[in-house]
Amino acid sequence: MNNYFDKFPDSYMESSRRMIQTPSAFARSALFYVQETGYLKLRESHLAKRKNLESYLVVLVLSGSGTLMYRDTSYPLKKGSCFFIDCTVPYYHQSSRSDPWELIWVHFNGSSSSQYYRCFSSKSAPAFRPQAFPELQETLEHLLEVNAASDLPAEISSSRLIVELLSILLLDITENRAKKHPGKQKMAQVRHYLDEHYTEKFSLDALSEQFFISKFHLSREFRSLYGITLNHYVIARRITLAKKLLRFSDYTLEEIAENCGFYDASYLNRQFKKSEGIRASDFRKKWIN
Repeated sequence: MNNYFDKFPDSYMESSRRMIQTPSAFARSALFYVQETGYLKLRESHLAKRKNLESYLVVLVLSGSGTLMYRDTSYPLKKGSCFFIDCTVPYYHQSSRSDPWELIWVHFNGSSSSQYYRCFSSKSAPAFRPQAFPELQETLEHLLEVNAASDLPAEISSSRLIVELLSILLLDITENRAKKHPGKQKMAQVRHYLDEHYTEKFSLDALSEQFFISKFHLSREFRSLYGITLNHYVIARRITLAKKLLRFSDYTLEEIAENCGFYDASYLNRQFKKSEGIRASDFRKKWIN
């Protein structure tokens, strides 16, 4: 019976492997978990077509070529390509007839999968050519090895490896996007200035004038490159400084507010609660020795 389920179609080479898992209740509630992971090498073209599948799929093309169809867009794939998709959306991927491909993949879900995918899809097309391809391949190969077992250690290791996989993907697209961003040098200057002056009065008009760039363009380019608005960036730096002063100084709230650029304790408390869920005074009480 096991041989029946493990058997691939004749179009697959004998070296192909597939591991199917059923996560425990703990893995479903707390971890990233593997639904299926595998490796295949084809003798001839093969089509995989699905929709409404509660799963996320990462695939690396190790050799050969083919096509991904996703959201009515066709993406050509070849050696060194990767795709990451939400499988609730109808899709298919098909190997080339003349150049059958070799793939390694994982279907996964759980934990914060949807949040990771939203972050990825806001920055990248579903298919791309990652510079970190070797690291991604190594992680998927390790994931395949780990899932030869079906137990709690395998689930914990799988969750860690999926986090590693997603982290490599996000870092790769973020760093590549930053390298290609036409305004990265100017935005780096803006960020450096903010890092030096975030406790001072913040004015988008003044910043725009100082760096000879329109307010609209400045706001858009900063957020595009760093994933955060100028205002939120400044407030986050002020909150971080406030945390340090709340924990490691005897300054009053008024003094801390003034030192951080919030100007009064009431505004400090409002911004602190908005960011951290508690007032600055309560934060100090919780962290005091």
